[in-house]
Amino acid sequence: MNPYLPQTINSQDVLATIGLISDTHMPQRWAQLPPVLTQIFANVNMIFHAGDVGELWVLDELSQIAPVIAVHGNDEPEEATRELPYQQIVTIAGQRLLLWHSHYPNRVDELHSRRSGNLREGCIRSIARAKSAGAKVVHFGHWHLPLVFEQDGILAVNAGAIASGNPYEQQVIQTVALLFVLRDGRFHISHVNLAEPERPYTPQTDIDAGFARNFAVYGRSILAPDLAFLLKLDLSDIYRTDRGAFLDVWLPLAHRVWAGEKPHVGLDDLLGALKTADIKEATREKLTAVLDTAFFK
Repeated sequence: MNPYLPQTINSQDVLATIGLISDTHMPQRWAQLPPVLTQIFANVNMIFHAGDVGELWVLDELSQIAPVIAVHGNDEPEEATRELPYQQIVTIAGQRLLLWHSHYPNRVDELHSRRSGNLREGCIRSIARAKSAGAKVVHFGHWHLPLVFEQDGILAVNAGAIASGNPYEQQVIQTVALLFVLRDGRFHISHVNLAEPERPYTPQTDIDAGFARNFAVYGRSILAPDLAFLLKLDLSDIYRTDRGAFLDVWLPLAHRVWAGEKPHVGLDDLLGALKTADIKEATREKLTAVLDTAFFK
């Protein structure tokens, strides 16, 4: 018996099972694929990755479980953006399924969509994209929020995320999903919380509540109170001269929190890491000065 299939559905009526995953951001924001995915995706015929993959070895490792089809997201290494498509249509048992990350290619449009924070509007956009492709299901990522939304006979599914939406946050509930393609033309979606892989997970996402309120369920800041100013810090001058330097300092600290070794990153942690980081001395001095100035404002 499949633990992710409700008793109302006979397993013999399942034509195909698709594993859905998104926003792995590896290894920048999560070191490696969670081993529990092998258990959750054990019986899938295929895996769909809805973007923000990270380095392409992520797809190689997933393919050890089942064949993988993937698209790129908006926050990828150059190689992933170059080699993966923006969207993909896959046909299974006569049914078209659309896979995309759902970000706007134009950054101005993307930032505008984030300001609105309207999840329902975003779901309807994915539904429209599927409808234009003749697809009955659209799997998208980008939001780091698990959900199922249906309109006009089309299902929009977000599997949730493995990694955080940015380097200053933590994905506290990591989820994937399973898409069951049924013999009668219907579909069934089961989400799975990686911390409780024995049973399906019911998403808590409220599409009418906006991003901020849903973030309180699925994510949290990893900044200690004395480092809250970091979100407003202007690092543009450092980015122009030594773009990756700050992340070289920050990410080892963040990974300790993501691995459960520390509850947050504090100012002392950051200043200590800055002293020993393998970065240019001029960059170290600039970063130290910016942090000191911002903290004492």
